[in-house]
This record gives sequence, C-alpha cells and structure tokens, in this order.
Amino acid sequence: MFKDLFKAPQFNPSQFADFGQANLDKSLRFTNIALSSVERLVNLQIGITRDLIAEHAETTKALSGVKDVQGLVAFQRQLAQPSVEKSLSVARNVFDAASATQQELNSLIEEQVLEFNKNLLATLDKATANAPAGSGVAVNALRNVVETASNTYDAVSKTSQKIASELVSATVNAAEAGAKVVNTKATA
Repeated sequence: MFKDLFKAPQFNPSQFADFGQANLDKSLRFTNIALSSVERLVNLQIGITRDLIAEHAETTKALSGVKDVQGLVAFQRQLAQPSVEKSLSVARNVFDAASATQQELNSLIEEQVLEFNKNLLATLDKATANAPAGSGVAVNALRNVVETASNTYDAVSKTSQKIASELVSATVNAAEAGAKVVNTKATA
C-alpha cells in the first residue's frame, strides 16, 4: 500500500536545471551577505583608523602646549572621558554590524525551511493524487505533522531571535552604563 504511495518520480531535465539554478542563487545570496558583512566591518575599521589618526594629531598638539605637572594631570583627565565613550561607540557599531548580518542569515535560513516545507507539502499532494484508495488518511496525517512542525519552527525561531536580540541589547546597555559610572568615578 505505501510503496505505491511514493512511486519513483519521472526524470525531468528542466527540473534538474531549475534546482541547480535555485541552489546557485542561494549560494550567491549567501556570498553577498558575507561580503556585505565584511564590507561593513572594513568600513568601520577605516573610519576608526581615520578618527584615531586625527585624534592622535590633536592630542600631540595639545600635549606640546602643556607647561607643568598640573597641566599634565588635567590633560590626562580630559583624555579619559572621550576614550571610554568612543570605545563604547565602536563596540555598539560592531554589534550593530554583526546583528545585521545575523538577521540576514536568519532570513535566508527561514526562507530555506519554508521552501523545503512547501516542496514537501507539494510532494505529499502529488502522492495523495497517486495514492491507492484508503491511504489518504496516512498522507493527511503526514501533511498535518509537516504543517505543525513548520508552524512550531516559525514560532520558536521568531521568539528565540527576539529574546537573543533583547538579551544582547540589554547586556550592551548595561556595559555602557557600567563603563560610564567607572569613568565618572575615575575622572572625579
């Protein structure tokens, strides 16, 4: 009864070509996501380097104007505050770049799971059409299992992404607040 349900499909060269093209498109999309992520991080590094060079030049000029020990102490306190804030800003930018990449990859994976489930359901529909009498109940039960698993995956995936995003954001915010408190105490 079940061996007739899943008969070997007929080979269709156009389906094979379409499958190859779809996989090529997915590979290209994955590559573009990875390259975009690298580009964001490289641009961030270039911006940081440019800012550091400019700051170094300004610091050197200001340091050359210090005349005594009290001026040096005041100069050190003046340098501490911007450094902490800039470090936190860089950390936030790196976190944002990594989050954007993660969201793009999650979206790609989600699309793949949905496409797989859609194809599986289409195959089950074909199997139902070719199935012998009385096997519809088994096919419908399998279809319900696939749909339930798909819905469960979707709900769990969205919930876990939201929790992870909120947890990381809260951790970054707490680290920023803690660093600002420590910096305020150090400069006081």
